[in-house]
Amino acid sequence: MPSAKHSSHPLTLVFSLLLWVFASASTADQLTLTNGDMLHGKMEAQTDTHIIWLADNFGKLKIDKQRVATINGASLSVSITPVFKNTYKGNLSFTGGFSSGNINREDWDLEAEVEWRDGDFRHGADINYEDHSIDGSLPAQQYDLNYGLDWFFRDKWYWSNKVAWGANDDRSIDQFYSVGSAIGRQFWDSKISALSAESGLLWISEDFLDQTSDRRLTWSWAAEYRRLISNNVELFHSHDILIALTDIDNTEISADLGIKVPVVKNLFTELKIEWTYDNQPALGTRSTDSQLTMGVSYSW
Repeated sequence: MPSAKHSSHPLTLVFSLLLWVFASASTADQLTLTNGDMLHGKMEAQTDTHIIWLADNFGKLKIDKQRVATINGASLSVSITPVFKNTYKGNLSFTGGFSSGNINREDWDLEAEVEWRDGDFRHGADINYEDHSIDGSLPAQQYDLNYGLDWFFRDKWYWSNKVAWGANDDRSIDQFYSVGSAIGRQFWDSKISALSAESGLLWISEDFLDQTSDRRLTWSWAAEYRRLISNNVELFHSHDILIALTDIDNTEISADLGIKVPVVKNLFTELKIEWTYDNQPALGTRSTDSQLTMGVSYSW
């Protein structure tokens, strides 16, 4: 399961293809009735006995659950998880690669995340560790630990507070930490699809390997989207934009785009593109960093 960093043309083609799939697949959900009829649109809500469906052609409909066969190929029993319901879920993914011959290369990437909800509060924590080495050189490591707490103060609106700590040898960052606060909106969140976006302020402190440092207050924008498409294949995307308030040219952008294909229950094959852009990188590093990985993930 190899990974590639700083690739150009092949990675660009794959990235463009996934963007096209993402754009074409995200237009509407599909509801299939027990008689075989299909309705394109979006689920707005559900009760114990009915679904409120906003159809593209017929407007808002109230449909008896007994008449619904599937939504995007998934049974109705997994169609929606209310925002304020107490839940717990997580994901563990692992990718790795090894090559020998003209170039001896090892790449390992481990990521774990958990999310739990208690009434109006949503907690989230994740940890990521990467290790890359070429021809027996000292491994370049990247790791980060994140925690966030969201308070849903009004229906779909929430106040988000997050902290992070880590390091990144590839970008010559010896250590960093950040603290931020933002206002966000959970547009919808179901087993079929989810979309959220938030904007606020983030304080960043970075110490570089060359003994220099950077401290800045930034405006932040972040969004996450996932969608269950045919045969339970999941498409997911997230991105973050950071712009320093005292220097608008100091900008960072990061984005992930990928798909998860089920193998057995709760076990998936995962293909993901990670892309980062920093227009003021550390001395001796490039402004753009990209990685294409394929591995396995376990969700619960």
